[in-house]
Amino acid sequence: MIFYRLRTAWLVVRYLGWGWVWFRVGYAVRRRLGVLRRSTPAGDWQSLPTPTLRWVDPAKDPSGWVDSSVVAEAEQILLGRYVLFSHRVHELGVQPDWHRNVATGQTAPRGAHWTAVGDFSHGDIKWIWEMSRFPWAYALTRAQVLTGDQRFSQGFWRLFESWLNDNPPNTGVNWVCGQEASFRLFAVVFACEQCGVPESRRESVARFVVATGRRIVANLAYALSQGNNHGISECVGLITAALLLPEYEEAGGWLKTGLSALKKQLEDLVYADGGFSQHSIVYHRVLIHDLCWCRSRLVGASQSVPQWLDDAGARATGFLATLTDPATGATPVYGSNDGANILPLACGRFLDMRPTVIAGIAAFQSKRIQVSKQEQELARWLVPTFDELPSADWPEPESVWVAKDAGCAQLVHGRGRIFLRCPSRFRHRPSQADMLHADVHWAGRRITLDPGSFSYNSTERYGPAFKTAANHNVLRFGSVEPLQKVSRFLYLPWPEGQTKHEDGRISASSEGYRDRGINWVRSIQASSEGGFGVHDRAELQEPLPVSMHWLLSDHDWQLEADGTGVSAVIEGERFEIRWTTTPPQIGVTLIRADKDSAYGWWSENYGAVEPAVSLRIDLGTVREVDVTTKFFPAKHAKGTVSN
Repeated sequence: MIFYRLRTAWLVVRYLGWGWVWFRVGYAVRRRLGVLRRSTPAGDWQSLPTPTLRWVDPAKDPSGWVDSSVVAEAEQILLGRYVLFSHRVHELGVQPDWHRNVATGQTAPRGAHWTAVGDFSHGDIKWIWEMSRFPWAYALTRAQVLTGDQRFSQGFWRLFESWLNDNPPNTGVNWVCGQEASFRLFAVVFACEQCGVPESRRESVARFVVATGRRIVANLAYALSQGNNHGISECVGLITAALLLPEYEEAGGWLKTGLSALKKQLEDLVYADGGFSQHSIVYHRVLIHDLCWCRSRLVGASQSVPQWLDDAGARATGFLATLTDPATGATPVYGSNDGANILPLACGRFLDMRPTVIAGIAAFQSKRIQVSKQEQELARWLVPTFDELPSADWPEPESVWVAKDAGCAQLVHGRGRIFLRCPSRFRHRPSQADMLHADVHWAGRRITLDPGSFSYNSTERYGPAFKTAANHNVLRFGSVEPLQKVSRFLYLPWPEGQTKHEDGRISASSEGYRDRGINWVRSIQASSEGGFGVHDRAELQEPLPVSMHWLLSDHDWQLEADGTGVSAVIEGERFEIRWTTTPPQIGVTLIRADKDSAYGWWSENYGAVEPAVSLRIDLGTVREVDVTTKFFPAKHAKGTVSN
């Protein structure tokens, strides 16, 4: 145990650095001594100042491009029914309990200072925070501007006042996180600018903005130390608060601090190839939403937009556009998925990334993608000059694309795409054990799946299992995992890898397996007549039980008579998966929605699982394996893939 702790401590220093370690030690001491409590004192709303707010002009006649389906959602909100995590409707009442965990019924303490509230002592804290991100504010506001019905704006103010009454400044669970405070501020600003602020509400809104700005700036250093979306979101939140209060004495410092810190964050966290430090498609969307919002606030306040902001936004948008299918908005859903959609200004499926790509291209490339106005809604809210931009088609992806900094690769061929996770070097902490995971899409439809996340804190079987290699689309070597989890959000060590690209073929390997005595190389390439091939070759120092695992979309997959393939009819088209193995396989299993394990499930929306199909090909206890897997539509069954 002592050796394990010493080794873990050494790995923390090696990968995170002494600066990070000393900051965290100092932070823990300051928190214990009450320094943070004194810098963010609990109080009442009436004690806060009420400076003048400067709003950006509302959008001009948005009724022509707001999706009318939002009205039904807004009507449900007025009845106390709320959509959480872009998925399920929860009946929480017209005066919701802002401290209640919707999933478990647990309640966080109301009167405690935020530093005394544990993140995971009352279930998954995200089930409390989601309502206090104010996603309902966007639905009510959009319904208001679309219909002119004052009931919707009145519903917003009723909920806003309810939240203020139940969440005094710096008191309770909803003040624990500065990022959550930032997202809440975005929602309130959007509602106030589009619907207007009655005279009777102006002081309460001003106090809310001041309290939020003070909360963010007091603990911004902690957010920056995380090296992820927290620092970026809080910088943008601080900039937003500052621009709203041009005459307030603290605002100048907030703006300077926010812009300076944001610049450093973007230089470090947004890679040259457009990848993001969090290694997650959902958090990548959070990044682009943050930057689009920040840019819109600067433009609205007649402030110059720094070139470094536009450059980072353009890189990040280009990355997401490359992975997004223009027909469906589907992407490979790699990395953590916390259910975040911080600017829910478009209707459609949670994982449809098209609105974000369209908004990013408009904001950072000054182009208007030619799609329906409803698909452009997010962009139109964030870029007032959208109609004046030159039109453009959806960007064509490269047939062979390798983003080495991000650790991602993709082949586009015919109507299909294949994606490969191939990290060469982690500059920032991994979020899942997904090294060498591959995903196949055909005609905009998911053929294989990443399992997702389900929950960051759950006693159910899905959350912990979904992060492991065993539930990804990889070769499995007994119980070997390429990463070791040492805390809730930290894996150590961070394995390096190698990626090669030649003649349309991408090959990759990971030290996470080699360090455990396994030399595994995975290659992907297009087949000769359609579809893709995945070739896996592994050599093991010691014999281990080896199997291949693919998580397939939920269709009626049928095992072929010879036991070396499966097929399913997907939206009228038969699709096949076939494989050859050395040594010969000893068994094949198809598992759908297993009731005792995490196999045959995936999580598209946070806190929810949906059926999928786990395909397992067992190869026995061996020291060497060679597997070729082909994915193709049935009419191309004769396509060949070389080894």
